[in-house]
Amino acid sequence: MLVEIVQERAAGDDPLVLLETAIVVAAETRGAAEDLIEHYVGAARAANVSWTLIGERLGVSKQAARQKFAHRLEVSDVIGDAAEAMVMAPRLSACLQAAKAAADADDSVPGTQHLLLGLLHVGGAAGVLDRLGVTREKVRQANARLFEPALIADENGQQRRVVGDGEAEQALTSARRLAARRGQSQFRTEHLLFCLASDPGSAAYRVLGELDVEVTRIKKELQEWIAPVQRRHRRIGKARGTNRACSFCGCKDLGPLVAGPGVWICGSCAQAAIEILRAEPRGLHAG
Repeated sequence: MLVEIVQERAAGDDPLVLLETAIVVAAETRGAAEDLIEHYVGAARAANVSWTLIGERLGVSKQAARQKFAHRLEVSDVIGDAAEAMVMAPRLSACLQAAKAAADADDSVPGTQHLLLGLLHVGGAAGVLDRLGVTREKVRQANARLFEPALIADENGQQRRVVGDGEAEQALTSARRLAARRGQSQFRTEHLLFCLASDPGSAAYRVLGELDVEVTRIKKELQEWIAPVQRRHRRIGKARGTNRACSFCGCKDLGPLVAGPGVWICGSCAQAAIEILRAEPRGLHAG
């Protein structure tokens, strides 16, 4: 399966292009695998499973399992709470109305390819797509070429017609969480486009590839829009047991800090750094 993905993306037989593409796909797969394991470790902890048993399943000690996942789960909970309270920007709301109209025209559950159409309506994402030559007509034509209608059962067992992936709601959740991780007060069109361009399995990603759009360029252009916000923190007395704070955001209350030569970094800033590194272009046409 992964070999087929590499061959499809590389669109040729050049050994070096195939190798570079394989490196990108491997990195994406590793990231997805880590996220999957972290999700189910969190589910096990929510069900009161001990770190000892979790460590046994992972093939490590309970101390190693706790050290690797405990703080990440705490940070994830903080991000989840922030995402729930996240305000949707008016421009994104207008884009979602356009996306719903596109889904209604297909008589379909909204999919990520419908979100892509909606993002062409207004906002920073529309500007990025315009610069890359993406138009509504091109997206509609690509949708018609790529996707056949299908019937799926919803949570209530009702049959629904789906064109594409039908995963618009999941993409919006990812955009909310991205905005929360970046410490921003609203989630906007730029966050949603970044998430669509970061999901190789989505219908929107397939459409971008069909249109020969460089996904790495989308991510690069969006970095300035969704970069982490530096927030000021009031100091109220001394932190209990230590006066150390994250050298980047100044927080003292998000769990243990990772030490470096004269600097400290919290889990939230570390996660933001990982996302930026993952999003850095590698000189490869990812479409």
